[in-house]
Amino acid sequence: MSPRVLGVVVNPTADRGHADRAGVRALARLRERGHEVRVLSGATFDDALARSRAAVADGLDALVVVGGDGMVHLGANACAGGGTPLGIVAAGSGNDYAGALGLPVRDVDAAVRVLLDALDAGPRVVDAAQVTADGTGEPRWFCGVLSAGLDAAVNARANAMRRPRGRSRYALAALRELARFRPFGYRITIESRADDGATVTSVWESPGTLVAVANGPAIGGGIRIAPDARVDDGELDLVLAGPLSRQGALRVFPLTYTGRHVGHPVVDVRRVVRVRLEPTTAGVAPPPAFADGEPVGPLPREVRVVPGALHVLAPRPS
Repeated sequence: MSPRVLGVVVNPTADRGHADRAGVRALARLRERGHEVRVLSGATFDDALARSRAAVADGLDALVVVGGDGMVHLGANACAGGGTPLGIVAAGSGNDYAGALGLPVRDVDAAVRVLLDALDAGPRVVDAAQVTADGTGEPRWFCGVLSAGLDAAVNARANAMRRPRGRSRYALAALRELARFRPFGYRITIESRADDGATVTSVWESPGTLVAVANGPAIGGGIRIAPDARVDDGELDLVLAGPLSRQGALRVFPLTYTGRHVGHPVVDVRRVVRVRLEPTTAGVAPPPAFADGEPVGPLPREVRVVPGALHVLAPRPS
């Protein structure tokens, strides 16, 4: 492989600083292969994103992020909608998108080999999703899952907790949110694609428990909120759970860890191309939404899939 110009962004706080060590190793491996490496890490998420966008506009051969799903989110917002491929060295506490792509997790040397092989062979083209506050504002890209129900409330609580680490922190946050749970009020306008390609619009208005718009299958370090979601099928999986009592939510929510919740009578999964999520007074106010584990903001929000919007340095499916 001829030398390339690679931008690298490292999240020093991912997985309690383990990503910082992973970043040092990734930088060393990339330089050993003769590539020009530009370090784009910033003091904050917004700083790193601005530096990454400027470098992409200046002409990188690829942008490489080191960390968890939050760093993938940053990379998508620098690369989606353009031709610059995104490489992922999965080294965070949550690496759900890397898992969806079949990439190595917490193995820097293997991750670097895979992304460089893909850079040589050609990137994989996958979908991404855009979320806006009103359908017309500046869009925010995401790769994995947007959460706007109990799943989002758990995400917010888990982000505020320092201990324990990884998936167990999400589980503890879930228990604490379930202890005070009351159904949220929603009006969701859904656009789906019919077999003949026509767009079909429907409305789901109800108190609800779970609301997730998924381009990938998992959140929270392996919790399979949308087990059948695929990153390259041109659609999103909308997961809806209607009103549940606190006891009902305590029974259903743990099923998300294996994806068995989708078989529960109160859960509905729909294939969609666009959704609008709005709060109503039919329940308590829904929590602010999260995408790829990063805060997006309060409802209303509009989400749409953009097929083929992102090039990733991952093996192409056989």
